[in-house]
This record gives sequence, structure tokens and C-alpha cells, in this order.
Amino acid sequence: MKYPTLAAALLLTLAACRSEQESANGGRPEERIPAAVKAETSSTETVGATARSHAYLRRLYQQQGRYYAAVDYIQFLDGQAAVAAARRRGDALAEVVKGDTVYSVFNDYYIINDSPRLRTLPLSASATVRLWRMGGELSQYLTTPAELRAKSPDFLRATPFIVETQDGVIISLTQQFIP
Repeated sequence: MKYPTLAAALLLTLAACRSEQESANGGRPEERIPAAVKAETSSTETVGATARSHAYLRRLYQQQGRYYAAVDYIQFLDGQAAVAAARRRGDALAEVVKGDTVYSVFNDYYIINDSPRLRTLPLSASATVRLWRMGGELSQYLTTPAELRAKSPDFLRATPFIVETQDGVIISLTQQFIP
């Protein structure tokens, strides 16, 4: 070999990179971005679908005795999926620990809202609405669409919900707990 020192330096560099990736991921090789995260589309994209997705409630109103919700679907990611998406978008927090770069996201969740498109869906007459009681002991409680509608518009704008639909009708709204 013409340049043995160069070859040795290249091998050491590659070994150091692999070691850095493994240390940053708790000893596991760096994970590839999962296909589900790459797509970043909600599972409920059209009226008529039946699914469970995260969304912001942009408007909740009553018309001719029936409640309707204008929802803005989002991706609510946590754990490794959140870190992978945040890294890809340049939003991950980077911290050097013992010479290795460790990536994380605040409170272990990351929200992606690429499409501001609103979808207006009716609420079933028997739709359940669950919110988190934050004072004292953390617990969920049932409420009505009328009581949810009476909440501050800021509450609806800032709070993600898990929206369950069946045949294009909302059957459940559950406030997503955010640490």
C-alpha cells in the first residue's frame, strides 16, 4: 500500500464516527428515520375516513342543533420518532456529553403541522369529550361539547386533541396530555 498512514487514519476516523453514533443512541447504531415519520401525513385525510389522529381544534360551533369541529391535523411524535423528525428539520436540541453529541426534544414530544388545511367534521350526538384536570392530582374528566366550546379560544389553539372519527363523524375528542 502506498500510504499506510492515510489508510490507518481513515479507519480510525470511521471507527470514531461509529462510536459517536452508538454512544449518542445508548449504544445502539443510529436509527434510520421510520417510514411513518417520513410521510408525515395524518391517517385521517378525507371526510368519510375512520381513524384516530391528532389535531388542533380551530373552531367548535353549533349549527341547527348539531356541533361541528374544524380540525387541523398534526403529527404528534414522541420518543425516537420525535427526535428523528426534529433532527431532520434542524429543531433537535444538541448536547455534547463526554465528547458525543446527544440529540433530544423538549419534554420528549415534537409536533409537525405542515398543512394548515382545515377539515370540518360533525360531532356525533353521543361523542365523548375528555379533558385533563391539571390542578391537584392529574386526572381526566368527561365534559360536553357546549362546555368545551365555552373554553377560551387560546385553549383550543394551543391544545392538541386526539380525534377519533367513524365514517366522517367525530365520535371522540380527547385532550392530549402535554407535560
